[in-house]
Amino acid sequence: MTLKTMLAATVLGTVATGAVAQNFDGVSFGAGVTNFGLSLEGEYAVSPQVGVRGMVMGGFSFDDEFDIDDATVDGEVDLGGVAVLADYYPLGNAWRLSGGLFFSNSEVTGTVTDGATTYDGEINFKNEVAPLITTGFSTEVAQGWSVSGDIGVIVSSLEVSSDDNTGTVQADIAELNADLEDVPVFPFIGVAVSYSY
Repeated sequence: MTLKTMLAATVLGTVATGAVAQNFDGVSFGAGVTNFGLSLEGEYAVSPQVGVRGMVMGGFSFDDEFDIDDATVDGEVDLGGVAVLADYYPLGNAWRLSGGLFFSNSEVTGTVTDGATTYDGEINFKNEVAPLITTGFSTEVAQGWSVSGDIGVIVSSLEVSSDDNTGTVQADIAELNADLEDVPVFPFIGVAVSYSY
C-alpha cells in the first residue's frame, strides 16, 4: 500500500468516523471530475463557515504528443492524486476559499526529442506534495444535494528526469527544467455533486 493510498484511506476514514460520532450531521459524500481524473470526495462541516474536505482523484490515462519549449514529448499521461483541504466561507454563502495539500500520483512517461537529442524520460511534479489553493462554490440544489466547483493552482512546477546519464541528455534536461521553473504553478479545476446527511 502506497503512502498516497494510506493517506486517502485515512482522510475518508476520518470523515466516516466523524460521521458516526455526529450521527452524520454536517457530513457529505460526493463524486465528480477534475483535470486529474474522476473524484470521490468527503467533507465535514466544522461550522457554518469552516469545513474540511478530502478528495481522491484518478482514472485519466491517455497517449499524447506535446511540446515543452523546443522539445517534443511523445508518451503516456497518467493523472491522479489526493487532496486534503480546509474550506472557508467568508460571507456565509456559497462562495468559498480553500487551501491544503495536493499529493501527486501523476506522471508522463515517453520519448523526449529536442533537436538531434532523443531519450526516454519522465515528467512529474517537482514537489510530489505541494500546496493547493482554490476558490469556488458549494450550493444546495435540492434537499440534501449540492453542486460544487473549484478553480485554483497547485504550487509546484513540473520536472523532467531520465535514467540516461549521457552528458548531452542531462544538459538538455537541465535546460528544460530551467524553462519549466518559470511556471511555478499548475492549474487545478473540478466540479462535483454531493449528498449531505
